[in-house]
Amino acid sequence: MNGQIVWDAAVSGWRRLAQLPSADGVFTWEQQGDADCFWWAGRPGKIAHQLFLSAPSSEAMTRSIRLALDSPTPQDGCDLSLRILDRPDLAAALDELHPTSTNTAPLMLCDLADRPPSPPSEFTTAIISNSEERARLLRMVGGVYDDPDGLTGFFHGTGAADIVGAFEGDTLVASATVITAGHTANLWSVATPQEERGRGAASAVVAAALAHAATTGCSQAALGTSDELVPWYTRFGFTKVARERTATISKPAQAEPPPGRV
Repeated sequence: MNGQIVWDAAVSGWRRLAQLPSADGVFTWEQQGDADCFWWAGRPGKIAHQLFLSAPSSEAMTRSIRLALDSPTPQDGCDLSLRILDRPDLAAALDELHPTSTNTAPLMLCDLADRPPSPPSEFTTAIISNSEERARLLRMVGGVYDDPDGLTGFFHGTGAADIVGAFEGDTLVASATVITAGHTANLWSVATPQEERGRGAASAVVAAALAHAATTGCSQAALGTSDELVPWYTRFGFTKVARERTATISKPAQAEPPPGRV
């Protein structure tokens, strides 16, 4: 049940991002059966298309994938990242597609009312709000994720996402994105440049992001992470509740129609 909360919040968060003005020319959202399809529109090969599959059975999931593969919306040249709540029957059905790679990762949930108190920090934190700060954010996050002109363009948008920054003086040293979905806050894109890591900036910005989520009326926060970072997020009150499975497949280029047909 808790895993479903994290999953539903993530899908809702992506839908909200798709409605941002800054998503125009970056990605589009399309529903195909039980698949929420988020089609990347940036440089081919840079980022995979994202398909969140919420099907109740392996048969329904396979049908939704076929519908998505037949969609004329996505551009060629990008892989498809198929994402599910990890279940044996769904995992077996994904394996039948012969993905080029598979991975599982933990999903975590935090009760904001029971989270531990934040430790003192040398960094100041604030919501990034003006255009100058957002420009600095875009440069920093684009460098961390090696994507200076693509997906990180979302951070120029307003309304669907709040971005919390940690500052040392006037220098932005870490950020975290909060995207609400009902009473659940997604905590995404915790970013710190390599040269700033190990000094507590990420801890400061996560603590501030959770505090901000609580002030918006959210009762819990959700995230997906790596197994290596589970102990670190546990310090903030997160517990592991499920796993997500991701399978990457290559979408073949769409053939040109035969002469005389459209």
